[in-house]
Amino acid sequence: MVFPLVGEHLIIREFTEDDLAFAHRIRVECFQNTDPISETQAWLEWTVRNYRALRALYQPPYGDYVVVHRESGALVGEVGIVPTTVPWGVLRDDVPQNQRHLVSPEFGLFWATLPEYQGRGYAVEAARLIIQYLVNILHVKQVVATTEFNNAASQRVMQKLGMTLYRNSTSEPFWCEVVGILENP
Repeated sequence: MVFPLVGEHLIIREFTEDDLAFAHRIRVECFQNTDPISETQAWLEWTVRNYRALRALYQPPYGDYVVVHRESGALVGEVGIVPTTVPWGVLRDDVPQNQRHLVSPEFGLFWATLPEYQGRGYAVEAARLIIQYLVNILHVKQVVATTEFNNAASQRVMQKLGMTLYRNSTSEPFWCEVVGILENP
């Protein structure tokens, strides 16, 4: 990935080991993580090594990235690309019953914004920057995002990104309650 990605209000960059306090804060406040900071530090060290390893292997830049406010330099959130397995049969009625739980790997997108920066469009702008990279540089067929039934804010972000939303009519698998899909035009 060519870093930084620069938008109108935001910059997306790789994490560095200097981002430990921020990384821990966003895990606690946005992901309800209760691990000690030593676990966040281990994750951060792995993340920084992972950027180099994926580049060396010519693999997609899976991972977490820092969202920085351009004007103030404040660290406002996180966005990332994750390999996501989607069982399309639980989302679409046109899949035969015996294939309902077959999965396909997809380019998954996620975002998190610290509470004091929510509601300003930062998640949408950050996600759009990643989508532009995935569509224009990697030429992916589609991008997906998943969230819970009760996460209306993430569902609104998906809609603002132009994603088509699908609701899982079952309780399985738990990670695919609501799936947003954006096809590469």
